[in-house]
Amino acid sequence: MSLIKKRDLISTSNLIGCDECDTISKKTPLQKGEKALCPCCGGELYQQTKSLKKLLALVCTAFIVFIIANCYPIVSVELQGNHSETSLIGAVIAMFQIDRFFVGTLIFITTFIMPLINILLLFYILYPVSLRKKRPKFLVQAMRLLSSFRIWAMIEVFLIGVLVTLVKLVGMVVVIPGIALWAFAVLSILMIMITSVKLQSIWDEIDRCLI
Repeated sequence: MSLIKKRDLISTSNLIGCDECDTISKKTPLQKGEKALCPCCGGELYQQTKSLKKLLALVCTAFIVFIIANCYPIVSVELQGNHSETSLIGAVIAMFQIDRFFVGTLIFITTFIMPLINILLLFYILYPVSLRKKRPKFLVQAMRLLSSFRIWAMIEVFLIGVLVTLVKLVGMVVVIPGIALWAFAVLSILMIMITSVKLQSIWDEIDRCLI
């Protein structure tokens, strides 16, 4: 039985598969801001990722804005001297009170639970790697959960729905945007910036930092 020498093994660390068509391509070094595209379908393979410290700073900022968005009123409404205001949790509770359990649960999961899980998972992954140069104990499991949950964070969809509703109410009542509305707008931008970074790019940056 012949022995296979280590140098004869084909390295797969510099190969990457396309998420769209499964074409295998060889990685090449990228300059800042560049993206690698699949030669078969044109889908994005990977990109030159922000440093993990910068990504961690975005995640921490998103967490602070997330707290503000959920602690303050989204909008205040005045009608014939009556004043009312509501927060995200208040909107969910209102859905439950009028027997719209499915809508209330969907809002709660997609605009509160999932964004919070995404932020916490990214913090768990990025903090020890970027600041302590240490691999998290459950890194693989955390990345898998992040891959499954990140598509369910739909803050921007909720924000668009709120804006459409406010436009319809402007002619009937006095509408005063609350702090949380602006916080949700900022949070939507931050989450788009964070989720634009592909998980494969995060993996590559983790490998580079822990060498």
